[in-house]
Amino acid sequence: MNLQNWLHLPIFLFLVYLLWRYAQHSESLRTFFWVSLGLKLSAGLLLGYLYLEYLGGGDTWVYHKQAVEVKNSAQLNGSQYLRLLLFNEIGDIPIGFAKWPQYSNSFFFVKLLSLLYFLTGSSYWASSLYLSLFSFWGCCFLVQQIQKYFPVYHTSADIVFLLFPSVVFWTSGVVKDSLFMGSLCLTVGLFIQLYNAINSMEAVKKLILYVPLIYLLWRVKFFLAAVLLVLLGALLVTKWMARQFPNLRSKTRRFLIWCGILGILAFVASFTHPTFNLGFFVEHILWNYRNIVAASDPASPLLSFPDLQPTLWSVAAHAPSAIFQMLTRPFIWESAPFFYKLMAVENLLLLLLTLLTVVHLVRRRQVPAVPSFLAVLLVFFCVSAVLVTLPTPNLGSLHRYRAPLLPFLFMVVLAWGPVPGWLHQWQKRRS
Repeated sequence: MNLQNWLHLPIFLFLVYLLWRYAQHSESLRTFFWVSLGLKLSAGLLLGYLYLEYLGGGDTWVYHKQAVEVKNSAQLNGSQYLRLLLFNEIGDIPIGFAKWPQYSNSFFFVKLLSLLYFLTGSSYWASSLYLSLFSFWGCCFLVQQIQKYFPVYHTSADIVFLLFPSVVFWTSGVVKDSLFMGSLCLTVGLFIQLYNAINSMEAVKKLILYVPLIYLLWRVKFFLAAVLLVLLGALLVTKWMARQFPNLRSKTRRFLIWCGILGILAFVASFTHPTFNLGFFVEHILWNYRNIVAASDPASPLLSFPDLQPTLWSVAAHAPSAIFQMLTRPFIWESAPFFYKLMAVENLLLLLLTLLTVVHLVRRRQVPAVPSFLAVLLVFFCVSAVLVTLPTPNLGSLHRYRAPLLPFLFMVVLAWGPVPGWLHQWQKRRS
């Protein structure tokens, strides 16, 4: 076995140690740390094994082969490799996904993976551990911020970000969603800190940290990054205006200001990227939907939006159906392969958790108030769910794409239900 595959191990263990030290500041993270870390690292390895042995390799092994070729070429022509990293100049380096290098997240991912392969000796399995660890770090950071600023939601955040099966599995290993989950959670966590910053100097320090994270988030999934930045950016401006002008501090006025700023930022964003043009965007949704339907296996269940048209009104009209189907399909009774049955079981679990919460709220006859920041994250979930679901009728792909989004909804669903109370009682009995 190549010795280089093991030389990086002290670095990996040191990173785990630093993360463990960080987790000591949070009681819940201390409790779940080793279990959740073990699940995360194992999930990344399991994902690679399942794709290699049973699913024909898939994207994850395509990225591996591409990154190995890029790394080998870099050893022969270092200057060209540097130009590839900095300026997307391909030259004679054999890298795929290069038709639109400035837009392709797969192209960007292969570049980053090739860098990681210099550390791990081109080991797929070792690189899987690092990417899973990055995703886990982001989740831990966000969970800690939620515990600090929204303590009512910390138990549910622990469960959905660190322990929920599909979230753990699909955001681990050598896949783009590992980077997406890590950068998404780190960005949201820093936004929470910025939202609660006491003075301008503290806010400036947070803004400096945003730059690399926002760049990473943007390069991995720019359309979801744009949604998040516009929504949270509008919230920050709204809070600043409410501080400056006391007569704007009522909830109704702050909501109206947020909506107005949101409209302005969305309008400005439409000029920052060609794909944010509204006409192009809705046409691309329909184009992608039709192409995936045409290319999909008829034996596998698909989402159906037969009346979808390339207009904003049609997309808005299909939004409730898109969110509902993303959360519930495939149904447990649908005829489908074994993997889809596992998805259906998880959907059934989500439905039961939701019903538990509804019954709990009906009995209490009271709906808790949602903090403004978490309310905006719920809006982010809804908008992102529509943008992910409508162009992705293939349920296998959709199940993977929805995984980083689910925690932002079910953190609230679980917190409003009886589950946190049950866990608290169980912990008291144990102690």
